[in-house]
Amino acid sequence: MEGQWDSIVSNLQDIFNNNEELSFDRDNQLQIKDLIDLLELDEFYQSLINHKENIDKSRRLLDSTIKNLINIINVENKKKTNEFKYKKFGKSYWTSQYNISDNIKIHSEVAFKLRQRGAEDEWIQCEVTKIIGDGTKFEVRDPEPDENNNPGKTFKATWKDIIQIPTGEEAIGLLNYPYGTKVLARYPETTTFYPAEVIGTKRDRRCRLKFEGEEEEGKETEVDRRLVLPFPGK
Repeated sequence: MEGQWDSIVSNLQDIFNNNEELSFDRDNQLQIKDLIDLLELDEFYQSLINHKENIDKSRRLLDSTIKNLINIINVENKKKTNEFKYKKFGKSYWTSQYNISDNIKIHSEVAFKLRQRGAEDEWIQCEVTKIIGDGTKFEVRDPEPDENNNPGKTFKATWKDIIQIPTGEEAIGLLNYPYGTKVLARYPETTTFYPAEVIGTKRDRRCRLKFEGEEEEGKETEVDRRLVLPFPGK
């Protein structure tokens, strides 16, 4: 493709140079009324011949340029089509009218259900690193390093183990949760999601929540709307 662009630039430069060397402006035209003898007529005829040759050459160069441009456009369109065709999307089993669930891509953020031996399962924030098969199986990574500061662990997950976290832009169009809705929300300054009840929604789209098990009586916690997910109930 780089060679085609070089050819296009070269052709256009040749056309420009040819017209610079052999222009056919009015100032250079010999008017019929000024023809005095056959010598001047011959000069005028030769000028026409030279100009026609220049036009023919320019036309050939332009034809070649157009073909190269068409080829480049077709290649780029094919790339875009293939990119869209083979770009995988996944989906989450847990969905509601208040959240998206079918637009999971590589690098999407999700709440992942971490199963722990001898302890309650918990939902942690992870990043999708691979979409497997038909988009219902995934590989996700914990963005938090371990106690030795090594990269976070990678886990296998199914579509029932994850809930999609919308981006800030996607969250703008989401509906507000009604009062009393049970949700799964990320507790501030952590990467863990806990059950909570919606108390209300502020003008800045932050949700007012009451987390289950909160020790302080009547405490409300504000959480960004995108981090308040549909509760994975039965």
